[in-house]
Amino acid sequence: MPSKSRKLVETRREENPDDASRFLQLFMEHDRQLRFYLHQLLPDRDDVDEVMQNTSIVLWTKFAELEEEAGFIKWAYVVARYEVLMYRRQKARDRLILNPDLLITIAQEISDTPELVQDYQHALRGCLDKLVDQDRRLILQAYSHGLKVAQLAEELRRSVQSIYRKLSGLRQQLARCVRLSTEH
Repeated sequence: MPSKSRKLVETRREENPDDASRFLQLFMEHDRQLRFYLHQLLPDRDDVDEVMQNTSIVLWTKFAELEEEAGFIKWAYVVARYEVLMYRRQKARDRLILNPDLLITIAQEISDTPELVQDYQHALRGCLDKLVDQDRRLILQAYSHGLKVAQLAEELRRSVQSIYRKLSGLRQQLARCVRLSTEH
């Protein structure tokens, strides 16, 4: 039996099949920006993945309501913000969740300046390139590949505390580098 999400997607596809390629093109063009936006609002990669999936379904089912394709990313930010708030309500007992007012403020600030997100992404890529290979691999394993610190420690034959310290130092180094790179 198909899930409710799958039924929504199939129903939407049957309504206007010509929209599929336009939607996919816009969605793929802005996927990284939207995911970066969600990373700013949610503390956990799994939460980001879940909200990203929910957001993409809502965007697809409501794609016909988009007035101008040029406004896709701002529209996607609004949808994502509501999906984050809904997700937060479902996970309200999790102590790592941001205050809703702060979350709305952050979301509004990011969605009002999409070029800022691109500047930060560009700066972060440049800063990652400046790291020595070993440090870059560690950061990528921890944040891109979703490995837990305990897994990294075991794989690298180091203590969990040393991995936490190293990641903390690298995050601070990257934050300084990004800050310096984005100051004009």
